[in-house]
Amino acid sequence: MLGAVAGFVLLLVATGVRADADGVTRIQQSDGTVQVYRDAHLRLVGKTLWITSADHRGVLKVVNGACSFAGELQRCLTDTVTLRQHGQVHNIAVDHGTVYLNLSAAAEPLPHSGEQLPPQNVLVAFRTARGTFVSVRGSLDEVPK
Repeated sequence: MLGAVAGFVLLLVATGVRADADGVTRIQQSDGTVQVYRDAHLRLVGKTLWITSADHRGVLKVVNGACSFAGELQRCLTDTVTLRQHGQVHNIAVDHGTVYLNLSAAAEPLPHSGEQLPPQNVLVAFRTARGTFVSVRGSLDEVPK
């Protein structure tokens, strides 16, 4: 399963990308090894965040669970994570995770942090059952109306 996540993000850097794709995926293995991949496409449809490689062959689907608001910032628990790649679907066992969405027109402060999440941006952080930490941050290529 861990190899499936790493394989997905390899697609993000091995292919050409649109100029407006600016999502960054970071994976930290349980042994401390860190890999950073750039240029993911981020799209929000309902409660589902789609993180897509430029060639559209790898898609990480993050389904949000219970959500609350801190001002205009929406915070959701990560419900399920699925990887679709090479015609196969892999369920990623998630220990815990959070998705922060800022769909407003202004930057919003992240709770318990000195950072702000820019408008139309998302921050995803989850830990897999195998101890791998995955984070995704960037602006949404498609914003729900």
